[in-house]
Amino acid sequence: MEQKSTSVLKSSLTYGLYMALISILVSLVIWAGSILESLGMFGSAAIGLFQIVLTFVLLLIFTKNYRNKELGGSITYGQAIKFAILVVIISTIISTIYTYVFHTLIDPGYMERIMTLMQEKTLNYMEKMGAPESTINDTMEKLQDIPTVFDTIKQSVMYGLIGGGIIALITSAIVKKNQPEEE
Repeated sequence: MEQKSTSVLKSSLTYGLYMALISILVSLVIWAGSILESLGMFGSAAIGLFQIVLTFVLLLIFTKNYRNKELGGSITYGQAIKFAILVVIISTIISTIYTYVFHTLIDPGYMERIMTLMQEKTLNYMEKMGAPESTINDTMEKLQDIPTVFDTIKQSVMYGLIGGGIIALITSAIVKKNQPEEE
């Protein structure tokens, strides 16, 4: 089967942009709807899990689309990895730019509000569970540090690249479909 001559970079740029835009949209919905605030103490874990699943599903769909539309229905594991990793890198770069803009221009006090809310919820939870005062004090001391914009960006890049890279390895193995051997 003949392959289309679209470069992997062009397709990766397109799908990386799609992934970033979807991620940004989800982030804006979470922010505008105060979803993180309303979910309670374990809300960030639930949102993190949702984002992992979303990344997995999107990479799976995008790599399958790339395989079927650009490569004629077959893709090696190496081609799939290359494509998926490029999508992750491009998406992470765009999302990092958004993170910077969000935390410096859109809502500079967001992290402080979230951390204050998390401190309150953690304190209430620990008091309800009857935690010793020393444990409560140690935990509250650890929660005093509010991450800076650059801490948030660094964490975003690390999770984006490392988490996305791991997901890319898995989705590439699922999507891999070698060309049938001709007799």
